[in-house]
Amino acid sequence: MRITLPRPLLSSLLLLLLAPQAVQAAKPEGQLLDVTVAGSIRSYKLFVPANAGQGELPLMIVMHGGLGNADETERTTGMNRVAASNRFMVAYPNGTGSRLLHNRRTWNAGKCCGPAVEQNVDDVRFIHAMLADIARQHPLDRSRVYATGMSNGAMMAYRLACEAPRDIAAIIPVSGTLALDSCAGAQGVAVLHIHGSKDSNVPYAGGMGENAIAGVAHRSVPETLQIMAKTHSCGGSSEQALPDGSQLTSWSCPRQAPVELRLIPNGEHAWPGGDSRRNRKLYAGHFSASQAAWDFARQFRKNH
Repeated sequence: MRITLPRPLLSSLLLLLLAPQAVQAAKPEGQLLDVTVAGSIRSYKLFVPANAGQGELPLMIVMHGGLGNADETERTTGMNRVAASNRFMVAYPNGTGSRLLHNRRTWNAGKCCGPAVEQNVDDVRFIHAMLADIARQHPLDRSRVYATGMSNGAMMAYRLACEAPRDIAAIIPVSGTLALDSCAGAQGVAVLHIHGSKDSNVPYAGGMGENAIAGVAHRSVPETLQIMAKTHSCGGSSEQALPDGSQLTSWSCPRQAPVELRLIPNGEHAWPGGDSRRNRKLYAGHFSASQAAWDFARQFRKNH
């Protein structure tokens, strides 16, 4: 007998194959908090370094991949270590789950992904509410809020740059491309895109990806960055090989909001330098996406 699964459930099960494998490398240190958005209870984790003091701190928003969650992302990225050493807060928001896969969550980044798109969830509004809630928990430097994420979370970082540019000073998408038709609002947001040249889930050259798991034809990395360079009124680009093995492409942009690409030769669909077995298997180099995200983002602030 052949069993046909409902499309939303089938999409969720397929997306599950993309989700990073969780590891128990370290006990998550962030505090789980709730915020009500349009009548729905949403959640996020907040890590505040022990040496935070009483002054305003910058914030890095780190968004999970398709059918991941805040706990996994806190464990696997290693961002808390970078935050503790550099005195900034980290927020790990949770996307939307389905009834059967409650803690396997997705973001509505535009054309991707899963239940969040199917339910037309307003995740930009959620991030707005989360930032206001964080400011009530600890003094927040609203001029130094940054967003990064893996895969579907990277796509959501792009959406924040496009639709909430007053809130975000810089984005660092990892292994995920722009999933909106346009991004005119992001002209004042600095961009560092990190991608593996052999990513088979969100291919560098674009397309459906291996086995078309997400059911979405992804925009290519070059096209994504061409859109961002045009939005930023950038000119030509230059390339250089870096000591950590990555390749840096920088566009010549007139504003104080650069567009850059860190390409990982032979890198696959993983968070470079992350703490999971999957990350170590798919990327055995010396490049840390978490450290690179902070090193890039710390240069920028919004003029409110």
